[in-house]
Amino acid sequence: MKIVDVKTYSVVYPVQDPFSNGMRWTRQRPFAIVEVITDNGISGWGEGTTVPTRRAIDLNVIGRSPFEHEVIWEGLHSQGTDTGAISAIDIALWDIMGKALDQPICNLLGGAFRDRVQAYATGLFRRERKDPTAALVEEARSYADQGFKAMKMKVGFGPEYDIKNVAAVRRAIGDDILLAVDANCAYDRGSAIAVGQKLAENDLLWFEEPISSDDVEGYIEIRRALKVRISGAEQLRGHRAFRRMLQERALDIVQPDVSICGGFTEFRKIAAMASANHVRVIPHMFGTAIRLAATLHLLANLPDSPRANVPFPALLEYDMSENALRTELAKEPIRHTEGIVTVPQGPGLGIEINRDLLTKYG
Repeated sequence: MKIVDVKTYSVVYPVQDPFSNGMRWTRQRPFAIVEVITDNGISGWGEGTTVPTRRAIDLNVIGRSPFEHEVIWEGLHSQGTDTGAISAIDIALWDIMGKALDQPICNLLGGAFRDRVQAYATGLFRRERKDPTAALVEEARSYADQGFKAMKMKVGFGPEYDIKNVAAVRRAIGDDILLAVDANCAYDRGSAIAVGQKLAENDLLWFEEPISSDDVEGYIEIRRALKVRISGAEQLRGHRAFRRMLQERALDIVQPDVSICGGFTEFRKIAAMASANHVRVIPHMFGTAIRLAATLHLLANLPDSPRANVPFPALLEYDMSENALRTELAKEPIRHTEGIVTVPQGPGLGIEINRDLLTKYG
């Protein structure tokens, strides 16, 4: 089986109700999708942050077997292809391998420890509202009413906004629901510590990306100063970028994104380094149905860490923001039921792509 073509799709979903994290407003959602086609009729789908150039594809992908995923990865990387583009190709190769062997990707990774995953609702962004606090409270309660036992809220807007609104959300959802916060790198070290000390009074599950993703010393300082788990690294690319962060235990939870870090091939290496350094892995997910399916296969394959009678949950980030390419790109959408999501059981990623949607938003 040989690869005969790679099609690339740069699609954009226009957001009807814009939202903001601590760094920027989101008014549209761009995604980079690839379709890798083989000579026996099997195609695989992948998602990255950019698409590879035609030259990179012709030199490193066309004519190779999809089972040569390591060789293809290194070839693309050595010629300067962006890791976000390599991620898309790599995910598609694993999708093909699973389809060729009639196995879900989690089985190719070594098997599934679980076939259902507890999800946390990612939402609670800042929006243009007359009463932002009331809007956040209403949204948080809606997630609880849907059965979510965990959720994540955006912070990084300054002490007044963050402290007031995190406390309001905690009061609204009660003490039994897990609550994490995410600053999206919007603070410096001192501000992150000062604000984090107040936020930690709300029994937080973790404080995500308080500062720039590559500031290892800053994360060490914050982790030592705050009585809350510190998470991050969703933006890091390639396993070597994670090395110091993991070796120096700068994070309690590392959050590689399969569509940013280099696909399944690199994610496995990052997870191995994290395990060796006793750092928990909870993947980041903020993309289309392709990235969602890929993340579920990774979560199925990740063992409990640490092993325990009542383990820390293997949590799936379930993006609740407006995005048709997450909710409609798979012909059978991946949905939660009472905050629980089933791992796709079909071969490869286990989803069938709605090509009409790629045309609509292309």
